[in-house]
Amino acid sequence: MSKVIHVLEQMSRDANCQSEDAINNLLETAELDTKITEAIINKDVSSLECQLDVCPDIICIVMTPDDDEDEEKDDEDSSEEKSINVIGF
Repeated sequence: MSKVIHVLEQMSRDANCQSEDAINNLLETAELDTKITEAIINKDVSSLECQLDVCPDIICIVMTPDDDEDEEKDDEDSSEEKSINVIGF
């Protein structure tokens, strides 16, 4: 897999690799698997992902609010009630 990444990096870095002939020469010298080479030539991202077994890491986290937030809200409500009592409403 490191060869593939190295080849893709070189393709993106080198301005001479913009033509099809240059890309084909680079892929021939890299001696990659034929399926990977075909995927790169055909610009088939899905096939390349399957060949390299690339899958995105998806992480789901459920977080509960801290108790401090509830206490602060209760403090605000009680101070509001005190203000109402002081004013006399």
